[in-house]
Amino acid sequence: MSKKIAVLSYSLNTADPLTADAVVFRDTVNHAGAYSATLLAQSALDETATQFHSAAAWKAYSGIVICNFYPFWNLRELILSGLPVICANIGYVDDLGLGEAPREHASQHQFNVVKAHPITQGFAIGGLDSGNAVFLDSTSTLDHLVDPLVTTIANNPVLVAHRTHKLVYFGWYRMSQASTGSPLFKLLSQAVTWAF
Repeated sequence: MSKKIAVLSYSLNTADPLTADAVVFRDTVNHAGAYSATLLAQSALDETATQFHSAAAWKAYSGIVICNFYPFWNLRELILSGLPVICANIGYVDDLGLGEAPREHASQHQFNVVKAHPITQGFAIGGLDSGNAVFLDSTSTLDHLVDPLVTTIANNPVLVAHRTHKLVYFGWYRMSQASTGSPLFKLLSQAVTWAF
């Protein structure tokens, strides 16, 4: 039986350019194994909306992917659910205990793998070329119980795994820019397998 994964997106309109990256995340999750990922509108985080999800409602899923959209929603109920999360939205790294603050907002293709981990399995420590440059947000991890796995050339973490919880920060939020065969898809797939 496949695990049900919610991919929080800007909207449910797959033709909307603001939802294009969420579609790529959804499709990558579905290809990573026995997962059934579906888009869920960001209004599931809006406490004033009828679509709002309580902690109990979140438990209908086996994991959550938070894509890039406006970071003004409250994650309290999602956090209380205890579900594993892959976060591709810099606005929520601190809420999830994955990072402190944004460091770089850039489009890059050169990175460094800095730690062996199930997410980076098959990647050598050292340089990594993602193919096409992809927009990303790196973070700082000062005083956070996390392992930076991949950094930018400026040594700011862009892929982070929590040490005691199944939480991942995946800073390449514009995956619709990634070239076919980019190693970023393998990193995302391995993050899915590790977290979910």
